[in-house]
Amino acid sequence: MRARCRTLGRDILLVVLGFVSCLVLIHSFYAVKNSDCAPQKVVRESSHESVDVSKENKEPLKEDLSPTVKATIGTTQEPVRLSTASISKKVKRPKYVKDEFHLRDPIFVGVVTAVDFLDSRAMAVNNTWAKNAPKVEYFAALEPGKTHSLPVISLPGVDDTYPPQKKVYRMLRYMHDNYIDKYNWFMRADDDAYVRIPRLIEFLSQFDPSAELYIGSPGFGRENDLERIKLFQHEHYCMGGPGVIFSRGLLIKLVPHLEECLKNVVVSWNEDLEVGRCISRRLNIQCTWAHEMRNLFYMDYTKGAVFKNPAIYRDKTFASLLTIHPFKSTDMMYRIHQFFLELELKKLDKERKQISKDLENVQRVTERKKAFP
Repeated sequence: MRARCRTLGRDILLVVLGFVSCLVLIHSFYAVKNSDCAPQKVVRESSHESVDVSKENKEPLKEDLSPTVKATIGTTQEPVRLSTASISKKVKRPKYVKDEFHLRDPIFVGVVTAVDFLDSRAMAVNNTWAKNAPKVEYFAALEPGKTHSLPVISLPGVDDTYPPQKKVYRMLRYMHDNYIDKYNWFMRADDDAYVRIPRLIEFLSQFDPSAELYIGSPGFGRENDLERIKLFQHEHYCMGGPGVIFSRGLLIKLVPHLEECLKNVVVSWNEDLEVGRCISRRLNIQCTWAHEMRNLFYMDYTKGAVFKNPAIYRDKTFASLLTIHPFKSTDMMYRIHQFFLELELKKLDKERKQISKDLENVQRVTERKKAFP
């Protein structure tokens, strides 16, 4: 009897212990579940302040597709908006690629003329070779208040006195002050000179405009005039008649010396020689003096007789000229322009025939491939 009671008591105890264990497990389960759902305080390392995570989860983040920079969560910093309109107001967007890369046009031409020749020589220049130049301006002393159909520049304190000593010095300064950042090369040309602008630009493209280059047909002075012009033995200048080219680099270095040269260095009335003397004495630079330059910048000493010979127009040397001087007759200026236009037309026609021939060859090949796939 006693053994039965002990066995029954042990079984009851085991049942009670099992029931208590189940209650403990159930209580633990609900405690963990409730702790996961309860609001918790989390400390952000970045701001060191408490944030209610449950509230964050209840408020969904709204996506903002505009270009914004989000402030750090937990701080009071406002978002910084990068507006395209605000950027365009601060930074001026260039219209052309050449402006973006600061590219300059090839050449500016200043034509030395006078009021008496604006309607004749200067007009002939404007109607012929000047059409091919990026920029041409005519320097003459118009009376105040008067205008002309040509782009005439009247320099302060300069008249049409010949030789145009003061005019050329002031013209060079004008070129520098107004166009030094717009062009690579600057040309001083007479109103009776003919310039083949496309060939000249092609020729100049071989050289660096930032270098100090003084380009033209070299002059040394006549033997019977050497005492008057007072050139040193090593000095030579670019003759003004066929045209003188100044690189951008040279003009930048020359301009600060122009006024001083005009006052202290000039010893003759030869304007082209005196500009060359200034460049030589102040910058130690001489005009180009290769033999080729006399054929490229051509000076006609026959007073036009050479152009009356039909054989010259078949001469290859003549066809390669860059400039020709002088043409005192405007009729002759138009005639020579016509000759060079016809020469260019023949060249283009030759290129057209070659392109047509190449096209025929390509068509033959494509037709053959169609026949034999």
